[in-house]
This record gives sequence, structure tokens and C-alpha cells, in this order.
Amino acid sequence: MNRTNNKEDITLIWFDSNIDSNNRIEQTNKQLHQINDYIVFHTELKSCINSVKSINNEKIVFISSIYDAPQILQHIINLPQLDSVFVLNLGKLDHEHLVLEQSKLIGIYDEFDLLCLSIQDRIDFLDQNLQTFSFYDQGEYLTKDLSKQTADLIWFQLYHDILFELTYDEDAKQEMIDVCRSYYQNNIKELEMIEKFKNEYRSEYVLQWYREKIFLYKMIKKALRTKDFNQLYIFRYFMKDLTESFVRENQKMVQSGEEILFMYRGMKLTSDQIEKFKENTGKLVSINGFFITNSLRSIALNQAMRSSEKTDLIPVLIEIQCDPQHLSNSVIITNSDHFNEYLCEQQQEILFDSNVTFRLVCAGIEEDIWLIKMTVSNEGQIIKEKYIKDSHRQMEDVSTRILFGRLMCDIGQWDQSQHFFQLLLNNSNSNNEDLATIEFSLGEVLQWKGEWSEARKYYNHAYDRIMNVKPTKIKDSAKILFNIGEILYLEGKYEEAYDYYEQVLAIRKQNYSFSKNVRLCPSNHQRNSLLNHIRMSSFGSASLNSRGFAQSCCRWYCTTKFRRISRWYCTVKFRQIFFQFPSKYATNKVGLIGKQLSKRRLVDKSRNVHEIDSLQTNQINRGSDVLIAATLRSFGNILFQQVKYDEALIFHQQALTILEEYYQYPHIDIAVSFGYIGSVLMCQEKYDKALDFCQRAISIYTGYYPNGHIYTASTLDYIGYILYLEKMYDEALKIYEQELAMLQKYYPCGHVNIAYALCGIGSVHCGQRKYDEAITFYKQTLDIAQKYYFPGHSNIICTLNHIGYVQRKQQKHNEALDFHRRALALQEKYYPMYYANIAHTLNDIGDVLIDQEKYDETLKFYNRALEMQEKYYPNSHVDIATTLNKIGRTFRRQKKFDKAIEYHQKALEIQEKHYLSDSVIIIDTINPSGHVLYEEKQYDAVNDYFRRALSTQENFYPDGHIETSRTLDSIGRTLYKQKKYDEAIQVHQKALTIQEKQFRLAHVDVADSLNNIGNILCSQEKYDQAIDFYQRSLAIREKFDPFGYAGIAAVLRNIGLALHEQEKYDKALNFYQRALAVQENFDAINHVGIVDILINIANTLRDQGRYNEAIEFQQRALTIREDKHSTCHELIANSLNHIGHIRLDQREYSLALECYQRALTILKNCYPSGDVNIAQSLRYIGDALYVQGKYEEAFDFCQQALTIYEQHYPSGHENLATCLNNIGNIYSDQEQYDKAIDFYNSTLDQCSGQCIRGNLDNWKDFVCLCPRCYHESVGQLQY
Repeated sequence: MNRTNNKEDITLIWFDSNIDSNNRIEQTNKQLHQINDYIVFHTELKSCINSVKSINNEKIVFISSIYDAPQILQHIINLPQLDSVFVLNLGKLDHEHLVLEQSKLIGIYDEFDLLCLSIQDRIDFLDQNLQTFSFYDQGEYLTKDLSKQTADLIWFQLYHDILFELTYDEDAKQEMIDVCRSYYQNNIKELEMIEKFKNEYRSEYVLQWYREKIFLYKMIKKALRTKDFNQLYIFRYFMKDLTESFVRENQKMVQSGEEILFMYRGMKLTSDQIEKFKENTGKLVSINGFFITNSLRSIALNQAMRSSEKTDLIPVLIEIQCDPQHLSNSVIITNSDHFNEYLCEQQQEILFDSNVTFRLVCAGIEEDIWLIKMTVSNEGQIIKEKYIKDSHRQMEDVSTRILFGRLMCDIGQWDQSQHFFQLLLNNSNSNNEDLATIEFSLGEVLQWKGEWSEARKYYNHAYDRIMNVKPTKIKDSAKILFNIGEILYLEGKYEEAYDYYEQVLAIRKQNYSFSKNVRLCPSNHQRNSLLNHIRMSSFGSASLNSRGFAQSCCRWYCTTKFRRISRWYCTVKFRQIFFQFPSKYATNKVGLIGKQLSKRRLVDKSRNVHEIDSLQTNQINRGSDVLIAATLRSFGNILFQQVKYDEALIFHQQALTILEEYYQYPHIDIAVSFGYIGSVLMCQEKYDKALDFCQRAISIYTGYYPNGHIYTASTLDYIGYILYLEKMYDEALKIYEQELAMLQKYYPCGHVNIAYALCGIGSVHCGQRKYDEAITFYKQTLDIAQKYYFPGHSNIICTLNHIGYVQRKQQKHNEALDFHRRALALQEKYYPMYYANIAHTLNDIGDVLIDQEKYDETLKFYNRALEMQEKYYPNSHVDIATTLNKIGRTFRRQKKFDKAIEYHQKALEIQEKHYLSDSVIIIDTINPSGHVLYEEKQYDAVNDYFRRALSTQENFYPDGHIETSRTLDSIGRTLYKQKKYDEAIQVHQKALTIQEKQFRLAHVDVADSLNNIGNILCSQEKYDQAIDFYQRSLAIREKFDPFGYAGIAAVLRNIGLALHEQEKYDKALNFYQRALAVQENFDAINHVGIVDILINIANTLRDQGRYNEAIEFQQRALTIREDKHSTCHELIANSLNHIGHIRLDQREYSLALECYQRALTILKNCYPSGDVNIAQSLRYIGDALYVQGKYEEAFDFCQQALTIYEQHYPSGHENLATCLNNIGNIYSDQEQYDKAIDFYNSTLDQCSGQCIRGNLDNWKDFVCLCPRCYHESVGQLQY
């Protein structure tokens, strides 16, 4: 027997960091073994904490040295499994200063013997009080289908019955003895008792042996409390004797003629436990194990009033009334004083068997003590019989043994269920009719465990056995074929799965007669048309959705998670919230579905939905309805895989209609359908509706599995992802951690189902910009998936794309491309015709390439994606709009604004077909169009777009939303460009108000708004205020977004710019250098940001007159630009112009002229003739020629620049004024003063224009300067 697991109720843990140096450890261990068998010693804090947290089924008695107690207790004191704490102070240290006042602290001991006595006393106390009570609403049970009820009550009822069917011989006795010897091999006390049992045991003394509280009592009590059938099977020899003894003594009691008996049990309960009794007054109570009571109230009262060191426990007296004459034979109680010679008169104990059910009469205070009154009831037996009857409706003529094995599977005891079925299989006759059912059940258990290939073997055996029996039970094969289809689906073999689902429907139609009264779907040819469409469509992962990473993967758990819980036989007790379309309206809903089909033109797209001539079967065969519903769901899942969400939703709604009509009450199958519908709605971005369906599913699951279950975990997975999509990251993380804890109860480390929670946690970390942590969780997910699935499984593809997305966010573009291309290769190999998902991966690759500014390559991938989507979706689809927007964004980056607007407009037209004009989804296209116009400097038109978006958002999010604040920021930036500074600040402040209310989710947005306000204040020359806003922005970024290096560097740079304007050059350089260090060390691929900072540093050095250093930084910027761009690029020309300005300051006029001329050559190749950028270079050349005294040439270049400016700029533009003034200077130096005055007056006229009216006085002074001093000021102009 495995000693790593405790087979008793109590684990004793000793923590002492210096225990290795203590020579008494061997003696300590020996003494403690006399008290409790299972003892664990720890010397390291972390391993001890993990050990305590890993224990779920036992109570922990914890011992710590006084040195270590303060450190360890803070980590474990609130864990429910920790019962009590003992502190050993052998050194008799003064402990008054130690903060050890805890309700679980029993005492501090300076003598080991006293410690042992106290521990013994606590263990005796736990033995008396450690009971598991379960409550049940018998009214619900008697009116609902119980076929897959998983209540403890039913478990104990069935166990009691099958106990008598187990093998009972000397071999069973010897097996029990051998196992006990092995387990207690280091416990001398128990080994002696085992030997005594072997030599002296007799069946007639079985109860005395049990009540001795030796190894038999301890192990059986734990096994019953935890429903550990494997352990109970080992003790079957003893348990059968014990139960038969109960039966005999029960008969004696009945025959004695005793009528009303009162029995008592004194206990200590917490206030929460007492409240549970109060809440369940009138309901049934089941106790996991034998329940020992006493006929003498005084003895029980003494037990209850026994003093306890724990102050949170309340004395309780349980009073049980029993009428033996009116109980069925299956309700077994025994009076132990009939046969126990050791009991004195005061100890008249009465034992209740584990299958006894009680009714809770009341719970309240009487005579200063809590009194709980119960009566013994026959209803447990009635519920068991109904469970068997309801089970036979779906699986005809199965034995109680098989039902018990399937019950263990439904509870989640898969290993025990597998072991039990294997025992049945090994002990069955080859002609046994149950063999096929046993093999089928084994397959289901293995399918739950994720061992699909092994499950398939048993399904194949069961199928062959059914088909080879005469007469052949074809209809029974449908269940097997359906489950094989489910496995194939899980393995990603969707087309093969489809074939099996088709066979299931064919069998059901052939073997059941259908009424013609209800027609769920339209005609047969329409049904065949859609199913053929499913077959003809390609198969693959539906994990990639349309709107960035938040929906780049509709999550591989959306498509496969519920497959593990969607078996047709699932059951639940009740649901608290009913589906929005009650069952009595099923017929009306069928009509509604038909209208929806016509409305959506699904006939044109794929003809129509699945049809069965009727789904209202005869009462005898109604069990087939459930399998038909499950098959419809499976077709819905295939459509989901094909990203056909509307069609998938209709299938799932039809399945739900059947199930509601069949069950007429909440059922696990209904909850599963809720989950599927929620997943489809989630991928349709209808998050509120999706969350509603998931919560309905949860209400069913938790009502039946209050302590958690795989079903609950699966739905938590959906809810976590919805919260993630809504950017509620902390809440999502809690949900995922709750899910992970549930999954770890059922599955071993590394199981494929655990990967779902790991993937969800990775997504949350990604949303929180904790990219390293996200990668870690995604890679764990990938490792697990690659072990479980074939190489091209859709879940592997999705995870590869996840990792690629995160690496793109980390600006590890080459690595990102590698993962996306690996995903693409798998899709093209295994799902070559599945265009929708291939298109998503192509878009992912395009997203990486656009970040690398490889725009031509980007467009190739986006266009490939667009072509596939247009082939895959017959009509315009929202995914096509997404790709069109991506293409538009690329053209915007290329400054091809007309093309960008064209594609954004196409996207908008598609979205307006699918969504209302005021839908927030359309904003995803409206805002990008606004950004294009922003770059074109069409600011009035920009605001029209942004204000339309804002109006929609304010209607949709009346209380303010983070997306609303972002649109406000866009409006503010536009107003800033229009120099409407006061208005811009007001708009940014409004955005900031919204963001600060949601700071936990919007800290980066807050930092952006603060930065935007700082920019405006800078433009208003309010530099100190600007710096204050920048510093606030910087503090938020460094604290809450430490990996947002580009943002941090940008704010540092802005502070430098403000200081520069204040002529605080050294301080400005310091901030620039900090920004540069951040960029080069953490964001080195962002060459644009690095170049900007290099230029800022160069400009500051230039203003300090440090020209050679300034040229050095400008040259570094030029080198980067030449490396990243073609030789003809406007940014290279920009760098050459900057260097030319510095050369002009150095009076190196020839070098300056050379730089300007090189820049002009590049710009003429980049822009059409007459572009304003060309005019700038013409003017710079004119300036350089002027200071060299080459007036004619200078005049010619300035005149060319002026001609272009006049074509492009309105009157009053600064560039016009500068150019006119420069020409005036040329005439002045040529002593053509009349002409000079004319140009100076024209300059003043321009300065009077609105654009530069505030600088008029400066310009008046400027035109009065000595023309020959012009070269001293021209270099100071910022170009």
C-alpha cells in the first residue's frame, strides 16, 4: 500500500528547522507513532507550506518549534485542513513577546511528554467530532430524473447493496492482512494488532474488533468518510462481516418489540456548521460512515460539554428518534450492548449503518445548549430505487454493480471507477450480457481521464461484442458510436467524427418510431444539404477570432473543453435560473428558429439545419431524445470549428429545446448546452449574453456539486475568458486559479485539461503586459498539448499563435514570426481548405511585419488573408472587415492616405450590414479612418469621425468606459494640432476623469492622458506645469507598466523637451540620455524612437554650441535611418538637413550646402514636383547660398520655395513669412532697398495672419536686423 497517502483521518506534521541536529528525532518519532500513525517531518519552510496545502482529505495536527512558529503559522493558520497547532519550547524561552494568539493554537509546551498527552487528547476529540453531514431536498429528488445523481446518499445506498456481491473468502482476508502489514510496517503497535487479528478474529466478534479503534477502525472510518471504494474493497472481508452483524442485531432489536427509541450524540460544531443545519430544516441528512450514539442523554451531554482549547467550537447535542417497527429492512441500526461484554450499564451505544438516512426536524437552543433533532427515515431507500429506475430509462437492464461504477465515474472518482470496472471485467463470464456495458463504461472512464486511445479500444470491444450477439442490438451501438465520435473530435479528426455522428442519427431513426406532431426543423433535403455542407467545409481550429489577440483565439478550450463533459447521460439535481425560453414554449421557439433561418439566408449559404422527422418520441423510447440532442450539439461544434457561429448557435438551441422538453427541469445536459451557447456568444462578442448563459450553467453545477466539479471548472474557464476580454484581469485571474484548483483535484500534473487553466492564466498575464509570465504559461500549455495531441491539432496551432502574439508584444519579431509560421505550416498541412483560420494566422504574420515596417510584405499576407476570407464567406463577413482595416492601416503607415481611406470605408460598409449604425463595434473602423485624416492634417474632418464614435460610446456606455476615454484623447490630440489648447485640455481632463475611476484597468491610459496634457502645456509655454504632468505620467508607467519601455522613454524625452525650452540644457540632456538608455537596452528594435532621441540630444548640444558632438549624434541617427530604409527615403533627407543646419552654425557653408543638396535629390525622388517638403530643402539651400554671398543663386532657390509655399499654404503661414523675409534680406544685401522693403512689408502682412499673430512683434524686430547678421539667426530656426 502506498505510504505517500494517509489512510487514516489525521496527519501529524512536525516542523523544526533544526530537527536534524536533534538527537531525539528517532525517539520522538517512536513516541508519536503510539499516538498517530501518519507523521511527516519538515525542516524547510517552503516544502512544509506546500505539504500542508496539498492535504485535502485529512485533518492536520501541527507541531512547531517555538523558533519557527511565527514564520510558518502566518502561511497556514487559516487553511481549513489545519485543525490545531502545538508549539514545543524545550529551551523554555520567554515567549511572551511572540504573537501566537490564534484560535487553532492549543498550547506551548516545554516538556515533550506533556505535549504528547495533549496531542492524544486532541486526536481523541477529533475522532469524536470528525463527521461529514450532507443535506438533501427529498422533494427535488422525488420529482426529478435521478439517473446520474451523484449524491453521497445514493453512493452509500448502492455500496451497501454491492458489498454482498463481492468475493468473500480466505484469500480476501489474507489480502487485507497483507496490505495492512505493508502499510503499518514501521508501526510496532499496529503490527501487533494485525497479528492478533490474524490469529484470533472470528466473525461473531466483528463489532468488538471494529470498536477497539485499532487499524481496522481508523482505515475503514477514513475510507467511508471519503468514499474510497478501493480501500473498502480491500476490507471487503471484514466489511461484509460487519454489515451482516448489523443486520442480525437490527433484527433482534425489531423482534424485541421496542417502539420509539431516542438516541443522542454530543459533539462540537462551528457556528457555520450549525447554521447549515438551521438552513436545511426539514431536509434529509446523510452521514459518511457509521454513526455512534448513546441511549443515555447524560453521556452524550457530557461529550458535548467537554472542555476544548479551541474557542470557536460550540457544544451541540444531537437527538435522534427512531421507530424500529416502521423502518424498512434496509435501515440498519444495532444496539452494541447486546453483545459487548466490556460495556458498562452507562454505555448503551447504538450504531447506525452508513446507509441510514435521517430527516432533520429542527435545530435550536434548548436549555442553554444547541439541540439538533432528527428522525430515522426510509426515504434513502426510496431515493435509491428511483435512481435505479431512472437510470434504466437510459440504460436498460443494467445491474446495480454497473450503476455503482458509473456513479463513481460521475462523481469524478475515475481511478476508483476504472478499478471497479476492471474487477467486474476480470470476474465476469465471457457470455455475460453485462460485458459490453462494462467495456463501454471502462471506455467512458478512460475518456474522462483523457486516455483516448485506451478508451477507443474498449469502445471497439464493446461495439464488436454487441454486433456479434444474436439478435444484434443495433440501437445500443449508437451510444458507443457517439462516444467514438467524441474522441475523434477531441483528437482533431473532425471529418471522421462527423461520420460517426451521422451513423448515430441513422440508427436512431431506424430503431425508434417518431410522432409527427412536432417538427423541430424544416425539410429533409435542407437537413442533408447543411450536413453535406459541414462535410464539404474544411475542418480545423476555431480558435482564432477577428479582433486582435483579445479575440485572436476564441480559445481552444471553447471548442474542446466541454467535449469532456458533454456526454449524453449527464444529470443534475436542479437549477435556480430557468432558460429564457421555457419548455412549454418549445413549439413557438421552433417556429422562431425557422424564421431565423429564412432571415439569415442560411438556405442560400448552406441550405438548412439538421432535421429529424420528429424528436417527440414515444414515452418508452424517450431516452433516445438525449442522444439526438447530444449529436445535434456535436454538429454545432463542428460548425463552431468552421467559424460559422450563427449556424452553430441554431444547432445548440435546437439541442437545448429537446433537452428541456425531455427533462422538464434543470439538468446537467441543459447546463452543458448553456455552456456551448455561451461559448458561441462569446466568439460573437456578445459578452453580457455569454456571461449570462455561463452563470446559468454554474447555477446548475454548483447546486449539485457545491464543492466543485469538472463541470464547474469548465464553465469557470469560459467566465474567466469573458472577464479577460473585458479587461477585468484581476477577476479573471481569480476565476482561473479557482478553476485550476478544481482541476488539480481530479487530474494528475500535466493532464491536458489542466492546460486550459494554464492557458487562461497566460492570457491574463498577457493582458497585464506581464509577457514573460505569459510566455511561461503558454509554453507549459504547449508542452502538454504536444504530449496529448497529434502534431497538427488545432489546440497546438492556437497555442503557437498565442506565443507568437506575446513575442510580438515583446518586440521579438523574428521569434514571433517563427511561431506564427509554424502554426501556418500546420494549418496548411492538416487543414489546407480551412481558409478562415488560415486567414487569421496570415493576419497574425502581417501584424508582425507591419511592426517591422516591412509594408510590402505586410500587404502580401493581408491580401492573402483577404482572398481566403472572401472565398470562405459567401457574403460579406465581419472578419473580412477586420482584414480590410488592417490593409487600411498599412496604407496609412505608407502615407497612401487615399488607399487607406478606401479600405477603411469598405470595412465600414461591411460592418454596417451586420451591426446597427450606433454599434460600438463599428467604432473599430470609424476611429482608424479618423487617424488617417489626422495624418493628412484634415483636422475638421477628423473631429467629425471621432465625435461620431464618441456619441456612440456615450450612448452605449452611459457611465463612462475606457474606450470612451480613448476617443476623447483622440479628439484632444486633434484640437491640440488645431492649436485649440484650452479646448484640448478640457477634453483630455474629461478622459482623465473616466480613466481615474477605472485606474486599476486603465493606468496606462491615465499615463497617456497626463502626457497629452503635458504636451499642450508645453505648447502654451507653461513648462513647469507640463513637467509636473510628465512626472506624474512617468511615475505611473514605472510603477504599473514597467515593461512598457516605449512609453517610459517617450515621457522621459518629453521632460527633456520641456527643459530644453527652458534652456536647462544639462537637465534636458540627462532625461534624453535616460530615455536613450531605456530604448537601447529594452526597446532596441524601436529604431524610430531611438532616432528621435538622438536628434533631440543633437539639438540640445547644438544650442549649447557643442557642434561636433551634435553632428556625432545626428550622424548616428542618419546611420540608423540609412540601415532601415531605402537610399531614397524622406527620413534620410531629414537627417541630412539637420546636419546641414549644424554645418551652417559652424560656418562650414560648403558642407552645409552639400547636405542640403543631397536631401533635395532624395526628396525629389520621394515626392511629386511642387511638394512642400521639396520647398523646405529649396529654402535651406537658398539660406546656405545667401550666407556665402551668392545672392542670385540664393534668390532663385528662395523664389522656387516661395512659389510652392504659395500653392500649399494659406495666407499667414509661418513658412511663407520666413521665405519672404529671406528674399528681403537678399535684396537688402544687394542694396536693392525698395524691393527689400516690399518683401519685409509682405512678411509683416503674413505675420498679421491668424497663424502667427502672437509672434508679430518678434518678426518686426527680426526684419529690422542688420541683414549681414542674418546668418547668426537663421540657424536657430527649428525646421
